[in-house]
Amino acid sequence: MTAKLISSALRSALLLTLLLLPGRAAAQATNAAAPPNQIVMAQGQVEVRKAGSDQWTPARTGQVLQPGDRVRTRERSRAEIYLGSGQTIQKGELSEIEIPPTANPTFQRGLFKIFNREPARGSKFGLPNTATAAIRGTDFLVRVGDDGNAEVIVLDGEVVLTNPQGEVTLGRNERGVVEQGRPPAKSAVIVAVNDLIQWNLYYPAVVNVPEFGLNADERRVLADSVAAYTSGDLVRATDLYPWKRANVSAAESLYRAALLLSVGQVEKAVPLLKDSPSSAARALTRLIEAVKFITNAPARSPVTASEWLAESYHEQSQYRLKAARVAAQAAVTNAPEFGFAWARLAELEFSFGRRGTASDALERSLALSSRNAQALTLKGFLLAAENKTSAALKQFDEAIAADAALGNAWLGRGLCSIHAGKTQEGLRDLMVAASLEPQRSFLRSYLGKAFANAGDLTHAESELRLAQELDPRDPTPWLYSALLRQQQYRFNEGITDLERSQALNDNRLLYRSRQLLDEDEAVRSANLALLYLDAGMTDVSVREAARAVGSDYANYSAHLFLADSYDALRDPARFNLRYETVWFNELLLANILAPVGAGRLSQGISAQEYSRLFEADGLGIASSARVRSDGIFHERASQFGTLGRTAYALDLDYQHHNGVRPNNELDSIEWYTTVKQQLTPQDTALVLVKYEDYRSGDNFQYYDPRQARRHFSFEEQQEPILVGAWHHEWGPGMHTMFLGGRLINEQQFKDRNVPQIILLEDAAGKVDGRDTTGVDLDYRNKLEIYTAELNQIYDTRWFTLSAGARFQAGQFETQNLLSNPTRVPFLLDTPAARGSVEDNFERVTGYGYVTLKPVEQL
Repeated sequence: MTAKLISSALRSALLLTLLLLPGRAAAQATNAAAPPNQIVMAQGQVEVRKAGSDQWTPARTGQVLQPGDRVRTRERSRAEIYLGSGQTIQKGELSEIEIPPTANPTFQRGLFKIFNREPARGSKFGLPNTATAAIRGTDFLVRVGDDGNAEVIVLDGEVVLTNPQGEVTLGRNERGVVEQGRPPAKSAVIVAVNDLIQWNLYYPAVVNVPEFGLNADERRVLADSVAAYTSGDLVRATDLYPWKRANVSAAESLYRAALLLSVGQVEKAVPLLKDSPSSAARALTRLIEAVKFITNAPARSPVTASEWLAESYHEQSQYRLKAARVAAQAAVTNAPEFGFAWARLAELEFSFGRRGTASDALERSLALSSRNAQALTLKGFLLAAENKTSAALKQFDEAIAADAALGNAWLGRGLCSIHAGKTQEGLRDLMVAASLEPQRSFLRSYLGKAFANAGDLTHAESELRLAQELDPRDPTPWLYSALLRQQQYRFNEGITDLERSQALNDNRLLYRSRQLLDEDEAVRSANLALLYLDAGMTDVSVREAARAVGSDYANYSAHLFLADSYDALRDPARFNLRYETVWFNELLLANILAPVGAGRLSQGISAQEYSRLFEADGLGIASSARVRSDGIFHERASQFGTLGRTAYALDLDYQHHNGVRPNNELDSIEWYTTVKQQLTPQDTALVLVKYEDYRSGDNFQYYDPRQARRHFSFEEQQEPILVGAWHHEWGPGMHTMFLGGRLINEQQFKDRNVPQIILLEDAAGKVDGRDTTGVDLDYRNKLEIYTAELNQIYDTRWFTLSAGARFQAGQFETQNLLSNPTRVPFLLDTPAARGSVEDNFERVTGYGYVTLKPVEQL
């Protein structure tokens, strides 16, 4: 069967497979409906009055709102509403809002934060006294008093305030006031952003109950609330606390302060902490400094478990992740039964990639505080890291049910939803996460990346810019900004952003940037290599990719981009094989190290996602064809998919060249089948099968094309090459790999009138002359090799050790036939040597030269 016929058959099979399997496009189409108006967070007493009714009923997280519905919050309560148009509205205590038929809410009274990410601008919000706020931007605050006067503070973008008396446009960091009977007025904002939004910041629990110092009577009266607090359910602890109690002690005031912080009531909590000598007061004060990123806070000397736990959060806010872990370890050492401290330690161990240690600490935490939303969220991330997406989604749902104000829970659910193919739902959850904790840079970075994946580049750039401004020391937004610039073919700007990300690499955030230093360096170098490659700087790309591998040899992204860099140097005709081996080895190593759903099994697709949770499970196809007028046709096609713990890729690479000079044609087909299976969270297996059929004329490169050989032909067949690999990850930087395979390769090349050296000997057998003659060449070889290799990688920040052993066995057959000499020169000037020697031509096979002997010696 010729290469063309094989190509046709394989392409037909590939198209048939795509017709029979449900594609990702269909899955996305069913996911395109806009999400409904919905309450996504409700803490405390949140109530809903349905349209046409005068009765208020308790609200619940996930409740759908219809036009005309009203939502209000009571004291020490807050809520967040997601609108299907792409906006979130967070309500502070004693607030009320109406959802009108026009889908543009009306603020009745209270404090609100609006996070607007609608695809098309033009929404308006209603204010009392016939005033309106037209949105031309993104983030702003609204405060409506009982007298109907309104205040608007723009955090980003523009808002146009209008009433019958006039209009004013508010820009970033500007404040506008609308009073009855007066035109809107504006002034600059002089309060720090964190102070403006402190009522909706998230404050985790850091105080161990015994450190509050409650007496026996207080523990009896507050038993239900304290039990809920100990279990980790801060929302229920706040609901169960008897807030009307009078004459509370200093110890109970500290407990009140902790509960107030849990619902964002910072202004009410701070006075309760003032001048208190208690360790609980010191811990809560330190927590406030950490959440508000106060950099000039005085140094502390923690003593108790609560102080150490608060210090852990503060160290993280100052980019000292190792110190944060040491502080968390000190907290659990001081109080082994402190569930919140074990959850914090588990979170930090996970951020360092120590999943086993993190899992052990997490189980201890959940045994002590089973309703701790942070611990439930971390369990979801651990399940996601094990590629158990469905189980992770359920875990994130449970965390949101426990405390819907925790941004990490919405982040995890959003990423898993995207990974499961629910793009719109995932994007909504990431918006909710960023709006709940707007001061956290890395949540904005994730949202920007999600917008970029959805094709909304305007909002993507806006989010990444805000992330860079919120935390100038976080490298994550610069990394994603560089990848966005690459998609826009703005390579120089992308290189600048990525180099900035590398310079900031020490400043790492939980779940994203604050992984192991060398791993982050490898990822940034690898992406920088790709940008250099796109900019046509191939040699620089190879050096940068090699640097990535040197930074973290166990990082699959580094090997993948090094493979891409060598791929750009490969001979398009696959005739010069100088870079073929190193390309294949790097790509194979990347696919062995990568978890299922990450990396790239396909041999021909160049796009790669850094975070595998941004890659949805499902099926896909990629195809590219290049046709030139000189008869060159090159097609690459891939059908690939990820289904839970299984990923596969079917790749076709077909080339046909008519040639640009005589005997320069080529026909080639390569077929790859790659399957990867996750066996356990630490073990994966990979199988690769390759078939190749290559036929060509003379495709060597010549300075003078007239030197090309008109009768040269080359054929190569690779019967299915089979490679199997197993990979076990013991921990960060500790990997064991085993590879076994079989290679069967057969080559043949022919040529006519090939110059060969002739050695002439005298009667004594001494070489007495030399000449050349043209002979026909027919060379064949068949190689069969079986190989097994065991490799151990130990990669630390200071050194990398790679040790292994390889065993190979096989056989090869070679036949080299030289025939039909064009002439037989006879240079010996002896009588015995004169005469016809045509019958005395001796062929020596396998050495590349011909020997002539005198007649009397034969």
